[in-house]
Amino acid sequence: MKSEQTGRVLRLNKLGSYELELSGNVIRFDGRGVVSDDDVKKYHEDIHSLMSEIRGEWGLLGLVGGVGILTPTAEEELVASIKQRKLYGMKGCALVVSQAVVPPLVQSQFERIYYASDLAFSFCNSEQDGLTWLESIGCFREL
Repeated sequence: MKSEQTGRVLRLNKLGSYELELSGNVIRFDGRGVVSDDDVKKYHEDIHSLMSEIRGEWGLLGLVGGVGILTPTAEEELVASIKQRKLYGMKGCALVVSQAVVPPLVQSQFERIYYASDLAFSFCNSEQDGLTWLESIGCFREL
């Protein structure tokens, strides 16, 4: 489902959806709903497709809405995926969880994921705050 002109991927299922968009050296993730093990596998494939277009280091801006919780298996899969992405230049992740059903629960799970992945991260109050943090580590969206 990738469009070469926009650097965009959209996935929909019964329980949730996500959209990935590449701009500059930042991949923007906007996810809603429940995250299944299968969703994480598809996400890994989709993000790998986008990151292959980036030369050098890059960052992820994540916006989480809805439930936003991963199953234990999906959490393990995501840690492995992030470790692999770091080998391909992933520098850090700014995550906005304020639109999640229970933001502290989502934040707690992603803290575990990022610590286990040894990835620089910041929880931000807004998309703009996230972009500002990513800029501080050298990751910029195109205007």
